[in-house]
Amino acid sequence: MLLKSIRFKIIIWYMLLLSLTLGLFSVLLYKNLSQKLYEDTDDVLQSRAEGIINSIDTYWEAERLDAAKEGINTDVFSKVNNINFTKIAQRWVEERLNDPKLLNIIVRVLDPKGEIIASSKNLPNVHILTAKILKDVISGNKRFDNAALEFRSGKPVMLRVFTIPVVENNKIAYIVQVASQLSIIESALKSLRLILFFLLPLTVFLTGIVGIFLAKIALNPVDKIINTIHQITAKNLELRLALPNSRDEIRRLAETFNDMLDRLEKVFSLERRFIEDFAHELKTPLSVLKGELEVTLKKIRSQKEYESVMHSNLEEVDRIIRIVENLLTMARLESNAIVLEKEPVNLDLLLKVILDDIKVLAQQKNIEINYLPEKDIVVNANNNQLKRLFLNLLDNAIKYTPPKGKVTLELTQEQEYAKVSVSDTGIGIPEEEIAHIFDRFYLVDKSRKSGSGFGLGLSIVKSILEAHKGRIEVKSRLNQGATFTILLPLSPPELKIKIF
Repeated sequence: MLLKSIRFKIIIWYMLLLSLTLGLFSVLLYKNLSQKLYEDTDDVLQSRAEGIINSIDTYWEAERLDAAKEGINTDVFSKVNNINFTKIAQRWVEERLNDPKLLNIIVRVLDPKGEIIASSKNLPNVHILTAKILKDVISGNKRFDNAALEFRSGKPVMLRVFTIPVVENNKIAYIVQVASQLSIIESALKSLRLILFFLLPLTVFLTGIVGIFLAKIALNPVDKIINTIHQITAKNLELRLALPNSRDEIRRLAETFNDMLDRLEKVFSLERRFIEDFAHELKTPLSVLKGELEVTLKKIRSQKEYESVMHSNLEEVDRIIRIVENLLTMARLESNAIVLEKEPVNLDLLLKVILDDIKVLAQQKNIEINYLPEKDIVVNANNNQLKRLFLNLLDNAIKYTPPKGKVTLELTQEQEYAKVSVSDTGIGIPEEEIAHIFDRFYLVDKSRKSGSGFGLGLSIVKSILEAHKGRIEVKSRLNQGATFTILLPLSPPELKIKIF
C-alpha cells in the first residue's frame, strides 16, 4: 500500500531528481576544479621557465662582458653547441638549487638534440623529452605534457612538464624543461571524489528522510479528508469536510468535495421528496379504489351500483396513469432519452389552435381571453411538446383565475428569442413560493390545494423548455395575478416554416 501511495511516489521522484541534480553538479564541480588546478600549475611552470631563461641569459651576458674586458672576441660567444654555455647552465643550476621559488620544481636544460646539459634533480635515466615532443619543440613550439616516472621505490610519479625552446639567431640554442609533481592535484581531486562519493548518497538519503516527514505533514489534511469521506453515507449527507487554513490545492479539493456533497444532498433530498410525494399522490386513488371495492364486496349490489363503482374506479386508474405518464415524460426529457423531432413552428398559428381548444374551459367560468400576437415568429421545436407546454400554462391560468376574470396571451420577439407571456388576474403566488413552483408535486399552500392537479404541470413545462434550450420567468404577488414569460430561441431563417 505504501509503495503505491502518492506520498511514496513524490519522495522517490524527488530523490531521483535530487540525485541527478547533485550528480550533475558534482561532475561539473570536479571538472572545473581539475581544470583550474591544472591551469594554475601550468601558469606556475610557465612563469618559472621564463624566469630561468632570463636568469641563464643574464649569467651568459655577464660572462660575455667579462670576456670583452679581457679583449676576447665576443663573436665566439654563441650558445649553440658551446662548452662554455654548458658550464654556465650547470653553474646556474647548482647556485639556484635551493631557491625557494624552485622548491618542488624539477629543472632541466637540454641541447637542441635533447641531451641533458644540466638538471636540478637526480632523476632516473628516463627521457621526459620524447622524440615526438622534441620534434615539436625544435619546430619552435612550447608545450605542456604529463609524464610518469618510476623511482627506486617502484611507485610511479606523475609529473606536469612544460617544455620551451630558446631561439638565438633563428636557431634553437637550448631547451628548458620544468616539471612539477601532480601528487598535490591528484590528492586534492581524490579527496574531492571521496567527499562527493559519500556525501551525495548521504545527502539524498537524509533528504528522503526529511521528505517523508514533510510529505506526512503536507498530506495530513488529505488523510483527514479521506477519514471524513469514509464516514459519509446516504444517512448523513449533511456532514462536510473540514477546510484547512491554507490557501492551496488541498483546500480547493476539500471545497470541491463539499460542493459535490451539497449537490448530492440536494439530489438525494429531491429524490426522497419525489418518492414521498409520489407515494402520497398514489395513496389517495389507491385508497379510494380499495375502499370502494371493499364496500362493494360486502353485499350483492345492483347492476347500476356496480357500474357506478366501476366508473369511479376507472377515474382513479386514469388519475394514476396520468401521474405515471407525466413522471415518465419528465424523466425522459431530463435524461435526453426522448429525441425530439424539431421543425420550424409558427408560434402565432400554434397558439391560435391552442386557444380554440381551451376556450371551452374559459367560457365555463366566463373568463375573457385576450390574444396579442406578433406575426411570423418561428422557432425550431417539437410541435406536440410546445402544444403541451402552452396548454399547461393556459390551463393553470384559467384554473386559478376567478369567474369573470381575464387571461392575456402575448406573442412578441425579443432579440434572438420568441417571447410568449401568459398573464392572469387570478389568486397569484406568494413571493416565497415562486422558487419552488417548478418542483415535482409541489402545490402552493391553501387555495391551490383545492385544485385538481398533481403538482406536475409546471415541472413538465420546465422540462420541455430545457429540452428546447429555452427558459421561463415568473412574476406574481398574492391576490394580484401572475405572469409566466416563455423565451424560446428563434428558428434560423433558412429553415422552412411549418403551416398549421
